[in-house]
Amino acid sequence: MGYWIFVAAPQVIGSETCTGRDIYAQRMKDGFWGLGERTAHRRNVRAGDQVVFYVARPESAFVGTARLATDSFELAPDERTRLSHGSAIYTAQFGVRLEAISTWESPHPVVVLAPSLEFIEDPSQWWAYLQGGVRQITQSDYTRIVTGVTAAADSGPACDAESASLFAVEAHLEEFIEHNWDKIAWGRFLRLFSDGEQTGRQYPAGTRSIDFLAVDQKTNDLVVIELKRGQTSDATVGQVLRYMTWVRENVATPGQAVHGIIVASEIDEALRYAARGLPNISVATYSVSFALQPVAV
Repeated sequence: MGYWIFVAAPQVIGSETCTGRDIYAQRMKDGFWGLGERTAHRRNVRAGDQVVFYVARPESAFVGTARLATDSFELAPDERTRLSHGSAIYTAQFGVRLEAISTWESPHPVVVLAPSLEFIEDPSQWWAYLQGGVRQITQSDYTRIVTGVTAAADSGPACDAESASLFAVEAHLEEFIEHNWDKIAWGRFLRLFSDGEQTGRQYPAGTRSIDFLAVDQKTNDLVVIELKRGQTSDATVGQVLRYMTWVRENVATPGQAVHGIIVASEIDEALRYAARGLPNISVATYSVSFALQPVAV
């Protein structure tokens, strides 16, 4: 059995507008959820899987559950017309039927649950993990969302000032990279990947997320970019290889190559040796500088 988040986000198409809550409410009446041809995981959802629904801004909360009554299927023309409700916002080529629908009286705010959810690796940037239409999660995350119970925080040992400073830098590094993408010398001409619903930042790969999925604008190769955060070098390389394989099997078109870039604050010998034996993986380091300039007063 699979566990999924279906996202209902505000939509604007031409002069038509709908809130995420409006879309959710209509689809619950329909007993149906529309999927696009390029929606992530469209081919992976199966009858019997469990779904929790997330309504995006301004609610930013989980609002209910359902069970999938069918696999994803392509709608016949008459059904496509009926389920579109005369609106481009509801027009869908594919979809799934829903059963055992339950809408909660009290939504579960994501900001409360984020620190306890496995798929949200950086709770301070929780919204980046809820892009796109469909997100795969683990059974434990599904249970936490549905029950609204958060895992007890592990305070762990106190960290020194240097470790705290490094954590602060790493926590904002991903956001900095996205906002300064075109200024970064990647060694190739990269743009963030987009499938029409999901951007390349925190691109879902199974129950985990790729920090950045990019496209080489010259070669059309796909590039997995991972930030090394507090992991061993072996774990980081293994994670990048796993993501590269997932992208090759689920995103890449026939003949489209997949590469990897590991971004780290420093490289140790283990990372150097591991990357040296993998021609499709490169390593880059970053540095942060801070300087005060005296001002005449």
